[in-house]
Amino acid sequence: MKNNPMNQTCILDFGNTCVKWARFVHGEFDCVQQDDEAWEALQEWDENARWLIAASGPMEDHWSTWVEKLKAKQPGSVVHLESAEDIPFPASYHSMQTLGLDRIANAAGAAAEDEHADWLIIDAGTCITADLLEGGEFCGGSIAPGIDLRLRAMFAGTASLPYPEDWREQASEGIGLDVGDDTITSLLAGAVGGAQAEITERIRRFRHEIPSIRVALTGGDAKFLQLQADLTTFADPNLTWKGYFHLLNRMLTHE
Repeated sequence: MKNNPMNQTCILDFGNTCVKWARFVHGEFDCVQQDDEAWEALQEWDENARWLIAASGPMEDHWSTWVEKLKAKQPGSVVHLESAEDIPFPASYHSMQTLGLDRIANAAGAAAEDEHADWLIIDAGTCITADLLEGGEFCGGSIAPGIDLRLRAMFAGTASLPYPEDWREQASEGIGLDVGDDTITSLLAGAVGGAQAEITERIRRFRHEIPSIRVALTGGDAKFLQLQADLTTFADPNLTWKGYFHLLNRMLTHE
């Protein structure tokens, strides 16, 4: 028996580095799949749902064809989002047309947690973003290279520094948060430890300016950071997805 379409919400995110598909059931986050796994799962998809297509990155031809077929099959239940300008969310950001959809989704996710609070939202992914939500309004923030980008930049920009392919395995063991005693661990100390130091200082600066600010941490590489417990309000690897879910609700309400 198929689910009631109002009981399922699907989000398909075309990012800069990969394609991800997430599903909510009865308003609760259920699962997420990426790239080939997402594609294979959706080939068998035959259920009604509300859909948000978040296309901040390029869409390959096979995905574009699939999305168009979905729109034809489920007219009225698919929202195709390509620019943050189309999102009904208060913002004072001056270039909404180039704002990453994930950044505004993170803000929506934090606002859903506590709409009356001021938030610093840190997303440690391909890039590390730190965005301010003040008085319910998205104000902007900072974009810096993520851990992997830092390591790849040092490899590409020098003649002798290697790229540690297994850096995530090493970082999961805490390597990179102390002084490096060889080239690989020194690279990790600069990339992982450097990212942690940067984030820690940014939180402290915002706390100095806005003492009551709450801090949300998300992103695939957040698990490699060991921030002091008193620095963050909560960590949620699915904050972006939850934000997309709430943005879809906003957009459907404003139609």
